[in-house]
Amino acid sequence: MKIYQQAGHNTNWNIESINRDRAGDGIIFSPVHYKQDKMVNVDLSIKRTSLFDPQFYIPDSQKAKLHSYDFFPEKITEGFSTSNYETIVHESAEKCLNFQIENEYESIIIPSRYYSDLITDYIDKQKSFTVEPFLNEINNLAIDKEIFVTLPITTKMAQDKNYRTELLNWITSYPEINGVYLLNETNQSSKQIRSFEVLNSYFDFVTDLQGANLKVILGYCNTEALLYSMLMPYAVTVGAYENTRNFSVDKFLEDDSDKRGPAPRIYMPNLLNWIRFDTVKEIKEDHPELWKKIYIPTTYLESIFEIGERPTFNKPDLYKHHFQLIADQLKNLSTQDKKQRIDSVKATIGRAASLYEEIKSANVMFFDDNCDGLHLPVWNRIVNKASS
Repeated sequence: MKIYQQAGHNTNWNIESINRDRAGDGIIFSPVHYKQDKMVNVDLSIKRTSLFDPQFYIPDSQKAKLHSYDFFPEKITEGFSTSNYETIVHESAEKCLNFQIENEYESIIIPSRYYSDLITDYIDKQKSFTVEPFLNEINNLAIDKEIFVTLPITTKMAQDKNYRTELLNWITSYPEINGVYLLNETNQSSKQIRSFEVLNSYFDFVTDLQGANLKVILGYCNTEALLYSMLMPYAVTVGAYENTRNFSVDKFLEDDSDKRGPAPRIYMPNLLNWIRFDTVKEIKEDHPELWKKIYIPTTYLESIFEIGERPTFNKPDLYKHHFQLIADQLKNLSTQDKKQRIDSVKATIGRAASLYEEIKSANVMFFDDNCDGLHLPVWNRIVNKASS
């Protein structure tokens, strides 16, 4: 099981984390956050174990960094429209593929467009938009790398068995496609997924894809990556900000420069959650014995505590701490067979639930229910299903 960092804003954090801490195998680079000149200058030793996501999800996106790539639909057509793009789609595909080859990324990713609804012509639209033109150019260029097609889905798509079957039949109709880069827009308001139905349908779809001998890269994972490891996927991802731990198209549409930053949170592996700094500080200062049970130190978090000030949400140490610890958890799971992974994840959930009971008994203030362990019963139900 490969572990990729899902790059986003402050891609340099991902690069530094891979270089210094070996927190994962590589990076899935994001052009909406990283201009072409910077992408080209990333060291080849990083790119050779990484992937490039072309991000054609919103082809008329006005994001400036996307426009630095000469193959992006809005850039290449100087004002995207479906009819205009159809005349130059092969040119776009050739340029995009050459960029991935010249930068020596590990595998090729074919981009796809995002649709929010269960449209009846989803497959036809994806075929003509990128999939078949890209496959044609891959053949023309005699590319000898593994091919992954991007598949952005919504919860409604994942929960519709017939829709899933149609998608599966379509993808498997191309023998040259080795796998799927799967993105699931869950639209969950909570930080962790608390819906059994959402997780269960996603598990079912991944199982179906793997049953068709397709490799699956599970993009935009949050802590649920630990759950997904039970599926024995080709790869999972870990991200920094929330928009790299939960797929949505907002960052391709909105100007978020004036958005108010969220409260700083710290990833606590023993609790399987991101806990607000205020809660972490209270436990550390007022309940030292409990703190010993939940805390796994890193140099990054120790540096925050040494400074003694409440960090801002965009302090890199918070995320490098997360990268290091969750990568360690996933690396450990990657060495295990399926039964061992299920047993390990179940034990981790059980330990987290017990620790939450102790925290609640100590009357620690959580500030919001995203610090609580409300996701754990749902996760435990998923594990029970996986082990049945």
